[in-house]
Amino acid sequence: MIRRPLLAACSVLAICAGLPAGAAPPPADPRAAEADAILAQVLKTGPYPGISVAIEQHGKVVYARGAGYSDLARKTPATPMTRFPIGSITKSFTCLSVMQITANGGIALDKTAGDYLPDLAAPARTVTVRQLLNHTSGIPNYTDLPDFPLAKSVNMTRQQVVGYFASKPLLFTPGAMFNYSNSDTYLLGLIVEKVSGLPYDEYVRRHVLTPFGMTQSGFDVHDDGSTSRARGYRPGKAGFTASEPYDFEIPFSAGALVSTTPDLLLYRQGVFGPKTSQKVRDLVLAQTPMTDGTPNPYMLGCLVAASFEGHTKITHAGDIFGFAADYAYYPDDDLTIAIATNTQGARLPPVTIEHRLARVFLGLPAFKPLDEKVPADLGQALSGDYKVGNFRMGFGALGFAYKDGALAAYVGGLKGGAPPLPLRYQGDGRFVSSVDDEQRIDFTRQPDGSVDVALRMYEGVITAKKPAP
Repeated sequence: MIRRPLLAACSVLAICAGLPAGAAPPPADPRAAEADAILAQVLKTGPYPGISVAIEQHGKVVYARGAGYSDLARKTPATPMTRFPIGSITKSFTCLSVMQITANGGIALDKTAGDYLPDLAAPARTVTVRQLLNHTSGIPNYTDLPDFPLAKSVNMTRQQVVGYFASKPLLFTPGAMFNYSNSDTYLLGLIVEKVSGLPYDEYVRRHVLTPFGMTQSGFDVHDDGSTSRARGYRPGKAGFTASEPYDFEIPFSAGALVSTTPDLLLYRQGVFGPKTSQKVRDLVLAQTPMTDGTPNPYMLGCLVAASFEGHTKITHAGDIFGFAADYAYYPDDDLTIAIATNTQGARLPPVTIEHRLARVFLGLPAFKPLDEKVPADLGQALSGDYKVGNFRMGFGALGFAYKDGALAAYVGGLKGGAPPLPLRYQGDGRFVSSVDDEQRIDFTRQPDGSVDVALRMYEGVITAKKPAP
């Protein structure tokens, strides 16, 4: 494994905190040492080449650090001012743009995509803007399609990208289910362009980035070799390998933004402060249930309504071509945590780092997982295939198998082909992943012999059911 320092402290902490040049830094926050230890640990076990973190609480930046390297070849330290692609956190900027235009009467949420994009093929043209916003359209996710050239994501046009998904059959009746799809937000970017008359990136720059003061953010996905820009990597048995290059047109409005963690704090201030009108903010935070009444935690502003250890949370994660990030805002605690990293597919994702940091700054004890033996009668009762409900993250089944006092999970079902994921039993029907203990699985046995399971994954709660015998 590549050697790297445990921490590269934020040498620009005064800048991060908005202090004038030469001013004395604020007194050290005693929680910083705990946070430093968390970063040092996940840097090695994640593993990550580099990590950037910025945390704001009660209107002040209380923590800003870089850990490891933003560029392994040049040994460039990661700092809070390092610029990272943030993947799907971009979606919240796209959806905020749609809400701004909607508040001004330019977009009607219940009109169809075809009303704004007349050349769009069916069936994609038949879904509504609202269904694109909250991922209930049923349009297949183009990055999941086996024929989409994700490994050769250069020199493609938007028309080519849209051509991969627009005419494919819908996965379900629009509005009936949630299924996360980059295709939805891609179309929203095209609608922003059509209605505003501006290129998507120019609209976001003028109406979001500039008003919010996000001077380090933009859509320059082509790496210009700057030392302020992180290089992307993928982990492997022999260490980290450089990630593949990609074009702006591939993620586009679904994931092309490049930013810094302090700029993401400015994003939170912009959306939830006076720079955004209450009318627009109400639209951003609005939730539309699925047609059967099931709540949809995905807000129209492309943010997830979640809860962590009893604390209300508004959040979104991002993952793209060698980079991964996480943004979380705890409104009742006035706490915002922004994390950016330069690897994709790490054992511990940024959301896990965010959870561990949140416990520190919320004053909660660290989670210490148990390793209880699973009773045979319980393990046998929980074993089998479970059908996922109408909130999905790309798979429709979960499988569980019991052996020798332990339970293992299979994403996609017992015969889905996925490798087993050993689980650690915590008692009372709760398990955690043996790889990432922030992934929780709770089972509830019903009187008729059926079993319900709830999997907490990327802040969404995926529910599934095994029928009664």
